[in-house]
Amino acid sequence: MTSKGGTAPLCNPPGARAGRLRRPDGWTALTVAAAALVAAPLLVLPASFVAAPDALSDFSGLLPEAAVATAILLVGVGIGTLVLGTGLAALVSFFDFPGRSWIEWALVLPLAMPGYVFTLFALGASDAFGASWLHVRSPLGAVAVFTLVLYPYVYLLVRSAFLAQGPELLEAARGRGLSRSQAIVRVAVPLARPAILGGVALALMESMADFGTVNLLGLQTFTNAIYKVWFGAFDRDAALQLGTLLVSITLTLLLLERLSRGRARYTQDGARGRAQTPVRLRGPLAALALAGPLLLVGLVVAAPLAQLAVWSVSSIADGRLVPEFAASARNSLMLAGMSVVLVVGAALVLAYGRRASRSAVPAGAVRVATIGYGLPGSVVAVAVIVPLGWLDHRLDDVAGVGLLLTGTVIGLFAAYTVRFLALAYQSVDAGLERVPRSLDEAARGLGSDRLDVLARVHVPMISGAMLTAALLVFTEVMKELPATLLLRPLGGDTLAVAVWQSTAESLYETAALPALLIVLVGLAPVAALIRLSRRAA
Repeated sequence: MTSKGGTAPLCNPPGARAGRLRRPDGWTALTVAAAALVAAPLLVLPASFVAAPDALSDFSGLLPEAAVATAILLVGVGIGTLVLGTGLAALVSFFDFPGRSWIEWALVLPLAMPGYVFTLFALGASDAFGASWLHVRSPLGAVAVFTLVLYPYVYLLVRSAFLAQGPELLEAARGRGLSRSQAIVRVAVPLARPAILGGVALALMESMADFGTVNLLGLQTFTNAIYKVWFGAFDRDAALQLGTLLVSITLTLLLLERLSRGRARYTQDGARGRAQTPVRLRGPLAALALAGPLLLVGLVVAAPLAQLAVWSVSSIADGRLVPEFAASARNSLMLAGMSVVLVVGAALVLAYGRRASRSAVPAGAVRVATIGYGLPGSVVAVAVIVPLGWLDHRLDDVAGVGLLLTGTVIGLFAAYTVRFLALAYQSVDAGLERVPRSLDEAARGLGSDRLDVLARVHVPMISGAMLTAALLVFTEVMKELPATLLLRPLGGDTLAVAVWQSTAESLYETAALPALLIVLVGLAPVAALIRLSRRAA
């Protein structure tokens, strides 16, 4: 419609602005593409029930055994980590005793001890001292191992929750005649319920995802069943379906953890004006408060490290181990180093794509791309191998190049990316969130495109966050066992695989040196976590 003077209308034609808003954004497309590449293998899991609905019928006897063993493990580890983690968090948060400032951080050190490495120590010590009465190779032994190495998940979250609580409610409870311990149990612990449930959920997911520990201790959980079906019966579809069942259990745990919170409130009204004042313990109580955590850290960290060092010296003196260890160490370092570049690079693309795009699509793509960290390594491995195998055969049909993907480390890199992308993304995204958006606008105003802004402005400013992400990914790849075991190429044994193989054959001295290196590498991110936490405090 025109005006009386025949001038053009002041408004844009219908759809013109909408068309500009819907114009594809380069970073949105890149983020979606990266997310699709990461998430595509996971679609294979439920699809296996359509492709081969009766695949598990040949393993009907395996399912009940795996279900019972997994249930026993979950119940035992859940109770164990809840009691131990919450109890230790309450001890260092509400009570003061000699050495408390050191103990509260030493209790985090078991995070550096992989379950299969502690199992190596436990089995070796049990066999050496004839302590068969310990029944390490049993469901109770597996529960004990996981409780000892996973309680820090609960401890860290609950300790933070306790320290965030003001002293007013505890003082009110004391005013009603409750003792200090009764006030903690009836007031502080219920307030920390979300942290407790979150920590226990993390511990349960880690124990369900574990393969090395349960395999070495003879516990036939779902992860062990996947390995048996894959390598023992070479049944890909059955392995995929077992993986789907395991993922379903993981998602159910997460859903129950969220639903258990309901609409209840776990916060205090008003700002927290004062911090908790720990009660000073004296005499035998102070000695007991110090001795308990010291014995725990000594059992889980100091004693294994000392024993591994002794065994390592013995194996080095033998001379035969050096070439084998060098090859495994070289493979581990190569895989970890290249995975850092790939995974942190993908995390940077996702994080900056979400920041740079005006669309809500990248945020959804990120959620899809980062679900892999909650999945067991064995499940990720069997999910990755199917699309890679299909693509391998198509490439071979066209170019006759053989198995380029499934027969090489490319399969491992794909699995590591799916598994650890969330770990890197959280760190990189947190770093980007601290960069003011006004810097983006200023750089764009000077004529820089988004890629230039990322390279010249953001990357230098978030180098610390990227280094943290690199450290976490490097450590996790070094420790990863199930995905590496299932996907490694011929001659591609890593330190983790070497530990598992030697321990399974009761060659504890042979397993010691690679295990020692894994633990020492694992101490780096734990030390960084302790340093950051102390600085924040």
